[in-house]
Amino acid sequence: MNHQQLVESMRPNIERIEAQCNASGGRLIAVVKKQPPERILAAYALGLRDFAHSYIQEAIDSRTALEPEMPDARWHFIGRIQSNKTRHLAQGWHRIHSVERLKTARRLEQAEVLIQVRLGGEHSKAGVDPADLEALIDELKSSSQVQIKGLMALPPPRADWGESQPFGQLARLRDDLMTKGLLAPDGGELSMGTSGDYLDALDSGAHWVRVGAALLGARPEI
Repeated sequence: MNHQQLVESMRPNIERIEAQCNASGGRLIAVVKKQPPERILAAYALGLRDFAHSYIQEAIDSRTALEPEMPDARWHFIGRIQSNKTRHLAQGWHRIHSVERLKTARRLEQAEVLIQVRLGGEHSKAGVDPADLEALIDELKSSSQVQIKGLMALPPPRADWGESQPFGQLARLRDDLMTKGLLAPDGGELSMGTSGDYLDALDSGAHWVRVGAALLGARPEI
């Protein structure tokens, strides 16, 4: 399949999801981890400009190869941050979505970040517990240079929500923090929602939704 054929094959999904985001005031991020470069370039050709990586080395290799052909792309990092890799995240990223510790934030210089919040009681998952969120924000403000732009969450699978709606919970946390003056007027972004639940996230006021397979197709098996 040549480039134009690939573009046309991807057009329906991308245009549909982008229209859903636009209707709700959300912004679409294409999650490109382990995606072939030709799909990433096709998504760019179809007008997408926000792309996210989860792994530092893959991000470095991918961006080095693709940035000459994607000069207007905005790059996001959404994976767990390893302390020994922070030097690669301090500059050149539109948003770092996964800050959860002061130690990491101190090494990110003046990066624009979102704080990852752990929802659903899954203690094996990354993120700060909601009960500790205010203390972390105070620490980030007093002891780091990062610019806090909002909150991010990766909740349990939708089938496990029960009566809980984690996206609504994150929105309420954000609203409370803004009311208390802990988040600046430009610090209320919500990064939430992936391929299986992005519509729920948009309904709850997501600023960013992070969509991979539903947008670009299943990642090839290696």
